[in-house]
Amino acid sequence: MMRLLQGCCAVLIAALSPGWVPQASAQPKPAPAVLRVAYIPIANYTALLVARDKGYFAEENLSVTWSPVAQGAVAVEAVFGGSVEIGGSAIFETMVARGNGLDLLFLAGATHIRSEPPDNNALLVRTEDAIRAPADLVGKRVSAGLINSVNYVHMVEWLQKKGVDHNKVEFLEVPFPQMADALFQKRLDAVWNVEPFVTFMTKSGKARVLAYPFIDNIPGMDIANYMAKESWIKANTDVARRFKRAIDRATTHLATTSKEERDDWVAKFTGMKLDIVKDVTLPVYSTEFNVPSLQANLDLGVRYKMMKPFDVKSMIWNP
Repeated sequence: MMRLLQGCCAVLIAALSPGWVPQASAQPKPAPAVLRVAYIPIANYTALLVARDKGYFAEENLSVTWSPVAQGAVAVEAVFGGSVEIGGSAIFETMVARGNGLDLLFLAGATHIRSEPPDNNALLVRTEDAIRAPADLVGKRVSAGLINSVNYVHMVEWLQKKGVDHNKVEFLEVPFPQMADALFQKRLDAVWNVEPFVTFMTKSGKARVLAYPFIDNIPGMDIANYMAKESWIKANTDVARRFKRAIDRATTHLATTSKEERDDWVAKFTGMKLDIVKDVTLPVYSTEFNVPSLQANLDLGVRYKMMKPFDVKSMIWNP
């Protein structure tokens, strides 16, 4: 009997001891939340790789995979259609979708364009051509990517600001990777291209920069973001918060680390050779949204009848 009492006391003392947890109450760690991301395979979304390889996603118990798409509009379609939970797109395409009734929100910031030249987007012409000013583009064949894309709309606005009627310029849709050949073969007279193609073209000696229209229009504006459906965020608030926390952490790392490390991450993510990345002008990595620049882009879209006006602040998700 004495041994039985001693045993009971020992169990009671253990149960009352700080930090004691009954074996039966131990809970297994839940399976990671699975997230799919559609993104444009450019440097703007390098934070995805940083968050995975530095363990930020794992620390938030997330399993994140990503698939490339050709244009931001395709990422918007993938998110709204439900084939992915999160999309990487230019802010303008996301705003156009919101302004046309789609319930999309900015989940997290990604990059801004620069406030002063050079930028990682540029309007280029052939080196030997006589095109020296916006007025010289009248009657010329120009590509700024897809019609009604963010580059196209800003190209139209840039021409208008410079006193040029955009209707007197012939716009053609040519994918960014094919723009150099189209320009050099004289099928186009000017192209608005992005990095790394801007660097490839200028280093060839066959092209020169005519202008940086984004900087002329809205210097320092937001250019890329991670977005999701508002209804999905409301139904999966904790998962959305964990993704935002991890991707913001990765974006901050890219913004604050050395140029050497940042170039290395971009090379790994984009597949560009490191010696090329060193010469490329990268966007500005930032977790913060530039609300005045968002409003300016909204006003632009409304003016060109691409979307209805709305409260732009309501589009930024604040967990």
